[in-house]
Amino acid sequence: MKNHIINKLFETPFGDYTLARIPDNNKNLFAWNAADHYLLKHLFSLQQSGDVDLSGARILILNDAFGALTIPLAQFSCDSYGDSFVSHTAIKQNCLHCCPDDLDKVNFLKTSDQFNGYYDIVLFKEIKNQAFLQEEMENIAQHIRPDTLIMGGIMAKNLQKNTIKLLNHAIGDTQASLAWKKARLLFVKPVATAAQNKKQIQIKQYQLEQTGETIYNLANVFSRNKLDIGTRFFLQHLPHGRDYKAIIDLGCGSGILALKMAQQYPQAKITCIDESYMALSSAKMTLEENLTIAGRDICYRAGNALTDYPADSTDLIVCNPPFHQQYVVGDDIAWQMFKQAKKTLLKGGELWIVGNRHLAYHVKLQRLFGNYKQIAANNKFVVLKTINN
Repeated sequence: MKNHIINKLFETPFGDYTLARIPDNNKNLFAWNAADHYLLKHLFSLQQSGDVDLSGARILILNDAFGALTIPLAQFSCDSYGDSFVSHTAIKQNCLHCCPDDLDKVNFLKTSDQFNGYYDIVLFKEIKNQAFLQEEMENIAQHIRPDTLIMGGIMAKNLQKNTIKLLNHAIGDTQASLAWKKARLLFVKPVATAAQNKKQIQIKQYQLEQTGETIYNLANVFSRNKLDIGTRFFLQHLPHGRDYKAIIDLGCGSGILALKMAQQYPQAKITCIDESYMALSSAKMTLEENLTIAGRDICYRAGNALTDYPADSTDLIVCNPPFHQQYVVGDDIAWQMFKQAKKTLLKGGELWIVGNRHLAYHVKLQRLFGNYKQIAANNKFVVLKTINN
């Protein structure tokens, strides 16, 4: 069969852009989907008809993964809000490539930032985490007017049953469009009472079994209501037997592994790394609640795995790798983590991971490091160790 060339040009009514994903290991995946097309197509038609004036409008874009919404609208100036360091990095890199003069017109907002003033247009991509979607919509309700244009985009297969109910409660009357290329739009009409529904930021917490330590989780953290079963298994088989000086909890989430490593190795430098700003805030709360922090060398770093982290700098990396990026499932992120771990570890340094057995991470470790050891296994998970020789 002949090799086929995939066209990575994102053609929109506002211009054509070559966009890349981060990570971009799977060349069959695009940095946009039909929902992005649909949103921009409809917005352009509203502009052409005179129903919307983009010039001078305050535009807010929520949950843009790689810039498919932000970059076409950067020419008008916009705020791009999200919980992902990787997404913000991808948008900046794509903007520098496609329209460098417009980068200064984009204001990037992290989930720890506050919205200011009122927006005329709000565009959002529905995300898998409904708790996070609800929280950001309740926050946005304080910054819209009755005439604010609010539209969301989602692939029809990913539209969750509770989404319309959630939007009805947080913002106002919500209607779904007919499908176009397997995508749908959500039109949200603000109502005056929605702004009264704002809640304080919801911080979930639970106690670890046996020890009773309190674990904190903000809305966009994985398994925020209870300890996930992979981490539970990993906690039974943590690294031991060496005097580690520098330890990284890679993809730290709520900071459970970092907490245990900090307790076991009180003289070690502990670094929590995650691409989620909410995860880092959660990890910081977890460690500060359960440790005496004074004098401890603990760092919290937003990052694209170990990209730009100093080489040959770490004795130990512990990791429970994610195997999905929003609705896309795969091992691309784990593969990136493993490759970068090899660069980051000192000679003789160790990488310890937990993963689902069916993901066969041992094959990747053997290929990269030339060795691996199975520390423990049950019917679902495996704990593996590899040494950087």
